[in-house]
Amino acid sequence: MNPLDPNEQQENESEQQGNLAAKVGFLGTVVVTIGYIIETIGEGIALSELAQEEKNVEQKKQANQQQLSDIQSKLDYLIKEIDMMKKKDDHFRRW
Repeated sequence: MNPLDPNEQQENESEQQGNLAAKVGFLGTVVVTIGYIIETIGEGIALSELAQEEKNVEQKKQANQQQLSDIQSKLDYLIKEIDMMKKKDDHFRRW
């Protein structure tokens, strides 16, 4: 190894540039991989939020159905009461 040999210096520089290119390529791959990981996590969060939203909608739907059922029951009761009152009223009118 002669430090004054120009061919040897070019080989060393070429080898160092090759190592640098490999390191930069590796770092680029690492950055891209981290990007994919972050994207996947983001998609997972979005799916989780969507599932929670669908669950909330279903719960609200069930609550609304329960309210409608309760209202229907009350209306049925009131209709029966009105019918009974009409029958009583008709009965008293006949006397």
